[in-house]
Amino acid sequence: MSGVMSVELTRTELVALRETIELTPLFEGRTQARDAIREVLRARQPSLLWIEQSILAALARRIVPIDVSTVALRSKLNRALQCDPHRDA
Repeated sequence: MSGVMSVELTRTELVALRETIELTPLFEGRTQARDAIREVLRARQPSLLWIEQSILAALARRIVPIDVSTVALRSKLNRALQCDPHRDA
């Protein structure tokens, strides 16, 4: 079972993540991920993306590193997953 975790992403990274979700075939948690990203993008001030660890892991696996920004985004998500203190070992 995974817990909820937060990831600090720039607006550009959030948009790239949203686009990744739109291009990705269905996966468990897709709707929750879309809703979480949409909520952060609608906020007037930058805030953290709060998302379940299992959904974040699924998203990180689905990012195709085709340019510098997607490589950086995938790396950032993987680092967040590795640094999560509540991660099941």
